[in-house]
Amino acid sequence: MRGLSAAEVAERVRQGQVNRLPGSKLRDYGRIVARNLFTWFNAMVTPAAIALFYLGDAQAGVAVSAMALINTSISLAQEIRAKYHLDKLAILVETKARVLRDGQIQEIPAGDVVLGDCIETAAGETIVADGPVLESNSLEVDEALLTGESDPVRRNVNDMLLSGSFCVAGEGIYRADKVGREAFANKTSVIARKFHAMASPLTQVINRLVQILSYTAVGLIAMYALAYILDGAPKDNEEKLGLAYLVAATITSMVPQGMVLTATISFSLGALYMSRRGAVVQRLNAVETMAAIDVICTDKTGTLTTNHLKLESVEALDEPAAQARDLLRVFASASLDRRNKNLQAIKTALGETPIKLPSPLGRGVGGEGAPVEVLDQIPFKSQNRYSAVRVRLNGTERVLVLGAAEGLRGRVAKWQNQHKKKKIIEELDRRLPELQRQGLRVLLMAEMEKKQPLADKSVLPEDPLRPLALVCLSDELRPEAGQVLEALAAQGIDFKVVSGDNPETVQGTVSHLNLPLARDPVVTGQELASAPNRAELIRTRSVFGRVAPEQKVEIVETLQKAGCHVAMIGDGVNDVLPIKRADLGIAMGEGSQASKTVSGLVLENNNFALLPETLEEGRTIVRNLRRSAKLFLVKNVYSLILILAYLVGWFGVPFPYFVPQQVTLLNWLVIGIPAFVIAISRERSRAATKPRFLREVGSFALRTGIVFGIVGFAMLLAAGAMSSDDKYRCTMLLSTLILLGITALFRALTDGEPQSNISDRRYRILGLLAIPVYLLAMYWPLARDFFKLHPLGMVDWGMVLMFAGLGYGLSRWSDILTSSAHDSVEKKVQ
Repeated sequence: MRGLSAAEVAERVRQGQVNRLPGSKLRDYGRIVARNLFTWFNAMVTPAAIALFYLGDAQAGVAVSAMALINTSISLAQEIRAKYHLDKLAILVETKARVLRDGQIQEIPAGDVVLGDCIETAAGETIVADGPVLESNSLEVDEALLTGESDPVRRNVNDMLLSGSFCVAGEGIYRADKVGREAFANKTSVIARKFHAMASPLTQVINRLVQILSYTAVGLIAMYALAYILDGAPKDNEEKLGLAYLVAATITSMVPQGMVLTATISFSLGALYMSRRGAVVQRLNAVETMAAIDVICTDKTGTLTTNHLKLESVEALDEPAAQARDLLRVFASASLDRRNKNLQAIKTALGETPIKLPSPLGRGVGGEGAPVEVLDQIPFKSQNRYSAVRVRLNGTERVLVLGAAEGLRGRVAKWQNQHKKKKIIEELDRRLPELQRQGLRVLLMAEMEKKQPLADKSVLPEDPLRPLALVCLSDELRPEAGQVLEALAAQGIDFKVVSGDNPETVQGTVSHLNLPLARDPVVTGQELASAPNRAELIRTRSVFGRVAPEQKVEIVETLQKAGCHVAMIGDGVNDVLPIKRADLGIAMGEGSQASKTVSGLVLENNNFALLPETLEEGRTIVRNLRRSAKLFLVKNVYSLILILAYLVGWFGVPFPYFVPQQVTLLNWLVIGIPAFVIAISRERSRAATKPRFLREVGSFALRTGIVFGIVGFAMLLAAGAMSSDDKYRCTMLLSTLILLGITALFRALTDGEPQSNISDRRYRILGLLAIPVYLLAMYWPLARDFFKLHPLGMVDWGMVLMFAGLGYGLSRWSDILTSSAHDSVEKKVQ
């Protein structure tokens, strides 16, 4: 089998018969442009700007259109920048495929596979295209992500493989008969590895708020238009401009134009920041999920430990030590599981034996004339916890088995009973716990005396096994593991070790940690299965050993049902389903291709110490979005109160016809710029963040907006009593709202976060900078004429400060009442 030639590959690429979706990157950029251009705000403000230009007020038209243009330009530039850099970083974790071309195996990105390519697959690898099996060597695939069926399926020659499934045992070659849009994974969107603009739950909430406020603005504008039409009197240009000002002010006041864009940019830049540090974000909504994580489940091997195994010893049982080591070397050389870390450690320590393989799939040492001929085998999979090879060694057929000692103990007991050897089981039961308590991984090598073919078998027959030796492997605990877990605990995050390894080995590993879980008894998979109240056991215990993949899924789902937000860290094929089921799936960079495919976050450089920092980053982003959203929504509430007061005609107060320039000044000084800077800041938030966006932001916006609206209405009454000049009244109200906006910024930094120890000095300085900028706009003649402001005197400023102080005092009082009520509820719950 030679596969495609270079010329055939080039022709298929020219015809577009490749596995990468055509033009996907261009479409991604197109969606970004469309998402930023075609917004509610732009759709509403564009007609208003055109009307202002038409009616002759070019300054107002420029102010309105400039607001939309600047917002759109900034968000476009930031999101495209993030998209560009994330695409470059995504190459680090892109799924790879091994294809046969011109008789040589080449590793290429899965997207570069072409129609008709012959693709090799082995345990831990993702099936990247649909097609028939050409060669199978005990090939088994897991299609749980496609069909929900968790049991691996044996695939023989001519059986079909579907993209999106993954190989769990054996190896094989399949042909890519369906690629790109025709492949099953792309049709059903099972795998999505490129840039994601998929709305997160928080973004969906924000979008919904913007829609509601936009509908409200449309309704108010419709009422203005109806009143204008019913009036019936001829209108001069000034009256038409007044209506245009009213419409523009309503749109710019009621539609929080920057809130959605701020959220999108925050998530994109957060993903970019994490990815540059080595935590590659594969799904944009994973950034938000990080903020809510309060429980982390992790496999032991490759996460808490380095997964750099070392063969410590081979302890002979019913075989001389030298012969036992020779047989172990033969097994490691003959096994299909060449990527298995156990076998790699054995081959590193003992070397390899020349072997003759039965299939061109295997590329081992030797060939014709080799002393060892591989006949058939059962590759390792987590459901069995062992593997077996049948070889012809120097003309003698032997069936060797290597696996978990406790899993093979029953077969060894049968052999002992048959051969009347009383000390084997006793020796096994004595030595095994001793070794495991040292944190060693202990495997049992045995031999099946009854020689029979293993082909087409997924499990060993229940025949007796002669024990040859105990194989002891060490795995170093990551030096930073203790500090990482302590940092996570300080953030209020619980940690559960969920391992398929032997319970004693798991206990021996975690016992080195200076944490409560080190003293927590290990719950075995068997104990979990037989427990009368499994949910309670899962919630209260922290260390689980010898659990099956489906039990890992059960642990994740049970914690989720209890109200926890769960992250799952893993690196192997047996971690794929729990990673997929968790709220946040995290894969290690050295882990299996399949685990990285389904995860939302990949620790590409295997730096476990990045985890606390990464989760803090997610919490920081969501916390800052809450803060910035408060500033946006406060303005919506008090604007609505002032508009309704005008429509109802309370006290005969006319609506302050803010010209668009003034609304732009208000938005940028105390809302837009501070909110944007807050949203993209990197200061850490260490406290776990629950998904309570609407409750916190809504409470702050309602009570603050109502206070500001009432104070603003009172200011209009007072200003109207002092002067009938519209420019004077608007300036007095605008000055009061800017000062109140600064106080809202200060309060938004701490509201709902009484335990935050983060310095907010830079944001307070940013808020105070609004004052000299506003004074410059008021007293510099050129700026004053553009913004149509009335220069205020000392008496006027005294009145503004009095009303602003009253508004601040009332809003702080509402903060205290809300905090007291919240504390009372918390005490009752406890």
